[in-house]
Amino acid sequence: MKRILLDYIACPDCAGDIEGDFETELEEGELRCTGCERTFGVHKGVPTILPSQANQAALQVAAEFGEQWQRYSHELEEYRQQFLDWIAPVEPSFFEGKVVLDGGCGKGRHILASAEFGPKLVIGVDLGEAIYVAREATREHENVELVRGDLLCLPFKNDIFDYAYSVGVLHHLPDPRGGFKSVVSKVKQGGHMSAWVYGYENNEWIVSYVNPVRKHVTNRLPRPILRGISWVLATFLKGVTQGLYKPWNKFFPGSRLFYQDYLLYIADFPHREIETIVYDQLNPEIAYYLKREVFEEWFDDMEETRIQWHNRNSWRGLARKP
Repeated sequence: MKRILLDYIACPDCAGDIEGDFETELEEGELRCTGCERTFGVHKGVPTILPSQANQAALQVAAEFGEQWQRYSHELEEYRQQFLDWIAPVEPSFFEGKVVLDGGCGKGRHILASAEFGPKLVIGVDLGEAIYVAREATREHENVELVRGDLLCLPFKNDIFDYAYSVGVLHHLPDPRGGFKSVVSKVKQGGHMSAWVYGYENNEWIVSYVNPVRKHVTNRLPRPILRGISWVLATFLKGVTQGLYKPWNKFFPGSRLFYQDYLLYIADFPHREIETIVYDQLNPEIAYYLKREVFEEWFDDMEETRIQWHNRNSWRGLARKP
């Protein structure tokens, strides 16, 4: 971590400033809160700044995703456009010169894109071991810093980021709206917040049939077995999208098949990425699917709110903090 990170982080328990005895960079060591005098370790250049009473459900989900992203740590060129699709209408130029927060950075795929869009600094936070995957992926980027922390009790000063986004994370929290509000609290007045979440609409079949299987069966399976199941299902999906959905869309463009928008969107992804998507659906203990009106309520205190339907199965939102 670079010393500049000290200007942004704060104790999650007392909101006190955090200091460290180093000049420019710290790879392994310790930081200290000037208020309550708690200490926080730094490992591989990443400080761990968790509240003394961390949410156990959030820790469990973070552990599940930590294992997932260590296994599926690959990077794809497609991630850049996928990220922009998730935060639309935000464009790359929007990042220029800004201090940006990635709320739930996982293996760092969105940070890699963000860092290339010209921000002053991008800070990623994640609760699980995936943060170290992100560290290895972003080491060459001078404008990236990472923190291991809890979205529900973020270790940052209030009103300090120009822009924050949370993509594909809030719906896995025990309190999705609480996580959203926590991230917004770190954004400056006049700054912006983007979020992307699973939609309930058109995903009723997942809520009714997939969720119970995930919660009571696949989430509890040994990881090698779950990876095997994911590989088989990915092979099936790859065949269906290439052999049925793409030809159907070409020859019958006015006729829609089940879940067509999303399956066409992922049709040309490599098999390993589709396997990752399947694994992502079968792995976590918590996954909420949110109706539009519920998602819109998160933005009640924001201005210039834009809520959009993405692939007819998810919601993305952008708003300005008044």
